[in-house]
Amino acid sequence: MSDTAQPLETAVVGGGVAGLYCAWRLSQQADPSPGAIAVFEHTNRSGGRLWSEALDQEQAIPAELGGMFFSDAQDLVYRLCDQVLGLNHQAVTPANDFAWVRGKRFMIQDFDQPGVLPYRLREDEQGLAEHELSMLCIRRIVPDIDQYWPLNPNATMSDTVRFLRSSSFDGRPLHDWGFWNLMARVISNEARICLEDLEGTYAMYSNWNGLEAVFSLLCDLTGRWFRLPEGYQQLPDQLREQARAAGVRIHLQSELLAVSAPDHDGYRTLTFGGDRPSIKARRVVLALPTGALQMLDIDASDAFLSAIDACTRVPACKLFMVFDQAWWEQLPDGPGSIEVGHFAASHTDLPMRQCYYLGTDPGTGRALLLGAFGDGRSVSFWPALLDHKQKRAVGVRPIPAVMRDELIRQLSEIHDYPVPAPTDAVFVDWTQPPFWAGWHSWKPGIKSWQAAACLRGSEQDPGLHVCGEAYSAWQGWVEGALTSAEMLLTDQLGLAQPDWLADSECLAPYQPSHVAN
Repeated sequence: MSDTAQPLETAVVGGGVAGLYCAWRLSQQADPSPGAIAVFEHTNRSGGRLWSEALDQEQAIPAELGGMFFSDAQDLVYRLCDQVLGLNHQAVTPANDFAWVRGKRFMIQDFDQPGVLPYRLREDEQGLAEHELSMLCIRRIVPDIDQYWPLNPNATMSDTVRFLRSSSFDGRPLHDWGFWNLMARVISNEARICLEDLEGTYAMYSNWNGLEAVFSLLCDLTGRWFRLPEGYQQLPDQLREQARAAGVRIHLQSELLAVSAPDHDGYRTLTFGGDRPSIKARRVVLALPTGALQMLDIDASDAFLSAIDACTRVPACKLFMVFDQAWWEQLPDGPGSIEVGHFAASHTDLPMRQCYYLGTDPGTGRALLLGAFGDGRSVSFWPALLDHKQKRAVGVRPIPAVMRDELIRQLSEIHDYPVPAPTDAVFVDWTQPPFWAGWHSWKPGIKSWQAAACLRGSEQDPGLHVCGEAYSAWQGWVEGALTSAEMLLTDQLGLAQPDWLADSECLAPYQPSHVAN
């Protein structure tokens, strides 16, 4: 009989950072029962969308195929890495950025100079730095925002959450608006396209939940940025190994198909594909993205199933290349030499969208480039260049010559330089199953705090719980995955908030006391 045939106290489905954090925290209880907790992961690796891949040489700078950076204003992930797990983390500072849009090249630092931008901005939109144009938009949507965190150092995140959830625009609650709808009312379409292009993201300025978009932009205004130089995947790897040492079983290649209603003893049955037998668990934690949840046969209330559909799946892809040397260092208007603890970026309206210059490996002299980082509609450009058998893969290495040559063509255009062929490359398409998206966004009209609370657990659906980045206040960030998981643990599973989070406001967006009806 399988070692999972005995009923479990807690089955965690999803071996990404949210699921592993849940298993790790549960395993740290004073006296966890042996074998009471197990993690089931669909793929052949744990870590989910934290995936660090060494290219060309094992000692090379890792390519972060998923998450790359975190901020010390993101309390949970920063304190977990710094204070709890003691992971080596390195402050990162952006070097000079430049843009190539509408056939014109210029430095981002010249954004506010007359005649630089190739956009027909209104008079009141001109002469502003990039972040000032974004803030012009926010201030017109919520005129009193300067009284609140993070713009007012004496205010708290809790204050901002309460304010935004009680705010309205033109008589409608902020959460009922799409962000694009709001932008259309307060800035020109040229200004919106300018922000899309010069930040390299269609998703941020798309028509997602207006309240959540404003909160997301405010969060980006504060904090210093960090990375794990040995790879962000160290975070879930450490959580996995500590949980395993405490008796948690980790099962890979375990595709969940269905979750039953609880039986008369309160246990739900989990049915898997392949040869894995069904198991019973008193508590089922589904730490899964929206697309994966939508594929499951879950016996749950209508409210629970409706809340699963409260998010939109955001497409995202990355294409990394390694070169014999950092050719960009010698370009007269390029990013120059990338010092340790720095990175540079360029932004464009070409399908590659964003390009990150990530430095040179001291052992090999090879240089790592994130040559394309797209979201939204730009993602569809790249999979069409894959071979037929590669089109259902999340990660592709080596990439086909036609994809390599196309990115080289775009890189050569934005740099006005004949970019050489790379020595190695990898493409990742997060829209492929079982991930279905790079990240997620709340739909307009959704009260995210209510949908997230419904999924965390209710009397209607005993023993059934959902957490993860998709249903969080920090969508698109590891902080979202972790805070969603922590709120589930404290709100539904009876764990006390850890001492290392005692003075943190990271759970403020989830607290009932901060919720508007």
